[in-house]
Amino acid sequence: MAAAAVRSAKQSLRAELKQRLRALSAEERRRQSRLLTEKVIAHSQYQKSKRISIFLSMPDEIDTEEIIKDMFQRGKTCFIPRYQFQSNHMDMVRLASPEEISSLPKTSWNIHQPGEDEVREEAFSTGSCQSIEWELPLKSTGRWLLPLSLPLMCISHGGSGDLSKGDTETLV
Repeated sequence: MAAAAVRSAKQSLRAELKQRLRALSAEERRRQSRLLTEKVIAHSQYQKSKRISIFLSMPDEIDTEEIIKDMFQRGKTCFIPRYQFQSNHMDMVRLASPEEISSLPKTSWNIHQPGEDEVREEAFSTGSCQSIEWELPLKSTGRWLLPLSLPLMCISHGGSGDLSKGDTETLV
């Protein structure tokens, strides 16, 4: 019963967020993406990190392209999601370069991701990673693109991270 209530609440929240996102102009979306990118790149956890998992953005989401480019400029290892449709399983797999993204096949959801049959380094099987959630309040004015909290990145400093001990950082 509780699981059904949570699922229903998530569906309602997603529907509301989609509506709010559609109401934002492209200019406002770019402005907010720029602000978030600046905050992420300036953050001490990001700067100390060596291995980062990050999502590839959809057109109606915060644009993560500049963050990904910055990771490679700083010599960080970048991991992106690869969803396996048959098993509903997702791995974070290594991205070779920002330029590689456009050549990756697209899923039925129109998201670039490495093919399921491609052998790639997986973030959690080859190193430690500590979950970092960036909390951004969704203002009633629609000011922020991201809801409540979003696992934008998973960061490792090269030591032994523990997924059960997630840090939460408030950026705004």
